[in-house]
Amino acid sequence: MTSLVNKISGAVSPLKVGATVDTGLKLKEDDPHEGTVSLDKVPGKIIIVGVPGAFTPPCSSHVPGYVQNEDKFLAKGIKEIYVVAVNDAFCTKAWKKELGAEGSKVHFLADDTGAFTTKVGMLFDASGLLGNHRAQRYVAVVEDGKVTHFEVEDEAPTVEKTKADNILAQL
Repeated sequence: MTSLVNKISGAVSPLKVGATVDTGLKLKEDDPHEGTVSLDKVPGKIIIVGVPGAFTPPCSSHVPGYVQNEDKFLAKGIKEIYVVAVNDAFCTKAWKKELGAEGSKVHFLADDTGAFTTKVGMLFDASGLLGNHRAQRYVAVVEDGKVTHFEVEDEAPTVEKTKADNILAQL
């Protein structure tokens, strides 16, 4: 009954170890008009990297570690890596190109309304610097829809717990 009430009310189901990614939402990757990628219950082992904003200095130093270490992640059984930013699809596509990630297994997804980020309990008010609500910096290792490892930074500009090298060491 609780899960039905949560679905009806749109209640937040925070990411944490043991949680299921079940938002009912699709994020935008290539089509800026329509979401085409659902992270709900993706088969296999994936990584979701939540970042506050494309092109920001901390995020632009954080994400390249995942791109550069793609082969190491694949060798550890990771099927895909999804970078989720509360930005529009034009911005995330341009950022992917800027970071040299085209053709990789690292997908850049636009959560342009923040709906996904809200549903997984990772939204915070960044209006003082970034103009609106954004994602906290987090990494979730998800296997068959269930979170098996989760890290979130204490402050959005910090990139320590969620660095690619640290996540690789924990796989």
